[in-house]
Amino acid sequence: MFKRSALFFLLMFSLVLWTSCSSDGDDQPVIEEQGEDITDNNSDDDSNDGDNDNDDNNDGETASLATNGCSNVVIFNNYAYAACGGEIEVVSLTTLERNLLSISADDIAVDTEAGLLFIQSRNTVQVLTLDNPMEPSIAATASTNFSIFSGVAAANGVLVISGGSGNSDTQVFNYTASSISLVTDGIAVVDNVTGNPDVHVTPTPDGITAFYSQDLGNVANWGIQIVSLNTNAQVTDTPPVVVLTPGQFNGSFAPFGNANFPVESEFLNNQLYVAHFAAQGIEVIDLENNNTLSLISLPYEPTNIGTDGTSLFVVGITNDSVDIIDPSTATVVDSLGDALQQATGVAASETHIAVADRSEGLIIIAR
Repeated sequence: MFKRSALFFLLMFSLVLWTSCSSDGDDQPVIEEQGEDITDNNSDDDSNDGDNDNDDNNDGETASLATNGCSNVVIFNNYAYAACGGEIEVVSLTTLERNLLSISADDIAVDTEAGLLFIQSRNTVQVLTLDNPMEPSIAATASTNFSIFSGVAAANGVLVISGGSGNSDTQVFNYTASSISLVTDGIAVVDNVTGNPDVHVTPTPDGITAFYSQDLGNVANWGIQIVSLNTNAQVTDTPPVVVLTPGQFNGSFAPFGNANFPVESEFLNNQLYVAHFAAQGIEVIDLENNNTLSLISLPYEPTNIGTDGTSLFVVGITNDSVDIIDPSTATVVDSLGDALQQATGVAASETHIAVADRSEGLIIIAR
């Protein structure tokens, strides 16, 4: 009841999705079904022996096992984990062995300190343990709010669900390796907008800082709402929203649902880097200097951004490679890969880049 223009947004959304997806759909404004679950599967370790069509950086790379592409990806301990709709795909970055699990996931996050994986699939959020890194195991499940473009992030025992578009409030949970419990159901300063298509978090000594991507109105005005939460998942501070470059979204929604609308963030060295389609580049929020904004321009609309702790890695659905940015100079210093089709997620380690692609699935690029 706090949403402004929510009804207008949802009606417009449904019309655009109906015309752009060319599918019968159901009563949820879901962009693209990810196919039926399949049984776990391992790839043949010599199925691609250098005679494939991948670029030279994909040394020994095997084809993705995902049925209908992937939407987001994280890396932990030399394993890549991708949310692929009705499936999770896992790749060992040491051997390039692959496995496909029949676990539904629209968005995915990892707590690198606790070694836990988190997934959201519509109205369900789950905690997965990584005792067997090639086959994560579900340890806890809870119901959550969901509307199109909802995102999940977790750190320091606090998990945040952004909620998505229109009348779907954010929710904040506490978790352990075997449990998840709802603590905060709705935050007015977050929910009183058209929508919150994603959230990124970083740990603090007292809990976490959450960075909500926000549609401030009419799918044309954008911002980042910063929220501080303690380890009990309770709000402690909500500074004013940081207003980003405005711009009407006129593209197809199809590549982005159910998660990954192209206002996506990454935290590095007390700066927030926002891959923002309307700015056609990376908007940088200087968290040490009154949240002042600067821009790293790109020749395309970025979709997502990741980091290895030193550099930034950027993808876009119209760009066929991963751009690597040196944050100290705010410039693109390299591009790797040349076979991306609809890249919506990216993560990086010291040795590899993992890309979630809505057409090609989970792509691994050697650095």
